Amino acid sequence: MKEPIYLAMANKITSMIGDDVYKAGDKLPSLRSLHRENGISIGTVLQAFNHLVNKGLIVSREKSGYFVSYGSGRKLASPQTIPASLSERTVRIDGLLQKLRADGTGRDFVSFANALPDHRLLPFNGIKRALQTVSRDISGSYLAIEERKGNLKLREEIAKRSFAWNGSLHADDLVITNGAMEAVILCLKAITKEGDTILVQDPCYYGIMQTLEYLNLKVVTVPCHSDTGIDVAVVEAACDKFDIKACVLVANFNNPDGACLNSGQKRRLAELANLRKLPVIEDDLYGDIFFRGNRPDTIKTYDKDGWVMYCNSFSKSLVPGFRIGWCAPGRFAYEVARLKSMHNGPVCNFTQRALHQLLASGLYDRHLKKYRVELQKNMLRTIHLIEKHFPGDTKISSPFGGLVIWAELSPEINTVNLQDEAFSQGISYAPGEIFSAKGDYKNYLRISFCRLWDTKTENALVRLGELFRLQAGKQRGHGQNKHL
Repeated sequence: MKEPIYLAMANKITSMIGDDVYKAGDKLPSLRSLHRENGISIGTVLQAFNHLVNKGLIVSREKSGYFVSYGSGRKLASPQTIPASLSERTVRIDGLLQKLRADGTGRDFVSFANALPDHRLLPFNGIKRALQTVSRDISGSYLAIEERKGNLKLREEIAKRSFAWNGSLHADDLVITNGAMEAVILCLKAITKEGDTILVQDPCYYGIMQTLEYLNLKVVTVPCHSDTGIDVAVVEAACDKFDIKACVLVANFNNPDGACLNSGQKRRLAELANLRKLPVIEDDLYGDIFFRGNRPDTIKTYDKDGWVMYCNSFSKSLVPGFRIGWCAPGRFAYEVARLKSMHNGPVCNFTQRALHQLLASGLYDRHLKKYRVELQKNMLRTIHLIEKHFPGDTKISSPFGGLVIWAELSPEINTVNLQDEAFSQGISYAPGEIFSAKGDYKNYLRISFCRLWDTKTENALVRLGELFRLQAGKQRGHGQNKHL
């Protein structure tokens, strides 16, 4: 479907702001000049500007025009990556995760640790209507057990959506799963045995590392930069050095650093998979949650011979409680479907049918448009408060999609050790160490921005920044006293 003219204009301006062509505080061209230069109506230009105002990227000043919001400007550097040191290791992450404090409860507790969308950002009434529609089926067919690959109509709707990332999936290519993590587990079980070595990016979502530990698989990590992603040449070097059986990669908005690979990198990874006959499990959980331009493509987009095993879910974008994910396992589709039927059987028939209603009715796409706008506004607000209240040497990612920000603090701060203090103030975050197979990132943390924004959220970020400032001051003072 062709992109509306106003949205194309808005996306172009968004990209120019993201590339620092227009910096915070800069005045944008006038409505009349854009009308003349682009041959579009003033009304269309105004619609584009209003779209950007709603996203928090620009502001209107009476009788002066439109300006780039100061919340759009980047003041802090990007987090550093840990240099590559290619080595093979056993994953031991679950013990650390068990030591962490669980999220608190109560009206005043604010969690920046949980990367699940606030239910108040979800289309509650539309979801309720979908459930009601399914329940009115007088045949009662929703009470039956689905076939092992999942509901056919749902798979057909999901296959159609691959067009958005230049894919060409067919319903028969897909297996419906209990969330994206089950999809990843099934793909790994289909192609590995205990003791095999898997390549992942670093930092890496702790759930993936828990899976590798559960399956008794070894890991090799390659560094990932929040701005540029992974270096495919380093992936190739790792494959030359070790007997890599598969790669598990997030090409779009990696959790936790928000990195997004460009199309060239994705193409090279697909070609590498084909050349070496190396399965690549692609977790594209955040692909639909982009803040500028169009929906990014995937590694699967460039898959010619079925070596890319594509995994996704609706848990981060629509209905977390349904726990519905899916995968397109390529040449391994039969084995993944077989394992799914043996693992826990088909996904709940009723929720699959409700999800089909949400997709087929167009509600999901309408929801995504509003959802992405709210999330981007949250991200800009979060970045602004971090810049203002966190220690001056803080480094942060500035992703153009996803749900999280990756932050690096000064080396003397240990974010695991500060969890209890933050918790006592009614705040939680995800410490960086849980995203490393090597125990790195001790002075890093992940902050989610998927809450409904309110004063309580703002105040919690301010208090968290004060906590880190106080700790940095203590540690530096202690270090100076040691040398007196």
